[in-house]
Amino acid sequence: MRFGSLGSSLALASLAVAAPVSAQQHLNFVACPVAQDTGERSDLCFFVMHGGVRYGVSLPIDWGNPQLGHKLLVEGVVSKGSQECGGLRIEGRASVLPELSLECNEIAPATLEILALKLGRRPGISDEQRAMILANPSSSLQIMRLPALPVPKVALGSTETIYFPFERDRASGPDAMVMLELARLAKATPGAKVSVSAFRGATLLDNGEIVTERKDMAHLRGEKIAAILTGLGVLEDAIDLKVVGTVAKPSGNADWQSRRAELRVSVPR
Repeated sequence: MRFGSLGSSLALASLAVAAPVSAQQHLNFVACPVAQDTGERSDLCFFVMHGGVRYGVSLPIDWGNPQLGHKLLVEGVVSKGSQECGGLRIEGRASVLPELSLECNEIAPATLEILALKLGRRPGISDEQRAMILANPSSSLQIMRLPALPVPKVALGSTETIYFPFERDRASGPDAMVMLELARLAKATPGAKVSVSAFRGATLLDNGEIVTERKDMAHLRGEKIAAILTGLGVLEDAIDLKVVGTVAKPSGNADWQSRRAELRVSVPR
């Protein structure tokens, strides 16, 4: 899969949006993430520019952080909530695309306006760490410390859906918890079967282009889930794996939901 140059110039020194954007407006686009320096006492945050508008980027739990050197596929709606990284907040999904895009190398310098926002404040760093960040702003990235995940509730006969980043076969931490609980349920239920249906997806971009995952993604996802379940103690012959190779026609409205797997534990009659 290849994407052409987006050709948009980044107004890094300004936080103002160039055009009005309504809340709940659907957006689907590919762009380079820009790392925003937020000062020596803060972590970097990331934003993207699209149609002359600045959007803050926050990826779902355990989907990985935005990365310089890789484009992002952004899918969601404009949020009514607070801004993020000096831009509008998007509720939805953002996927780090696997291909290298070396042109995605922008680090926006901290400005008085950015510093006033007090983004991503990080307490208690040493003078040595602060000097290192001043010399190289990208070194302010650090591993996110996540709170303990709640235990999801699963039930016999109930279909659980998990979602994936674009062209990835690794689900998020919360979805992995769902698989763990389904495996426990299957092991505790005599004669239980686990059905797994794996899909690949496509997204309709704002410019009319359709980006489609590679043909083997549904297979890779299904095999990965089956391997995880057997690793958790589910018998291999208790797993019914269905790989759906066809792709639903994208509409531009929550197309990320097509990149999914559906799991169900049941007892055949």
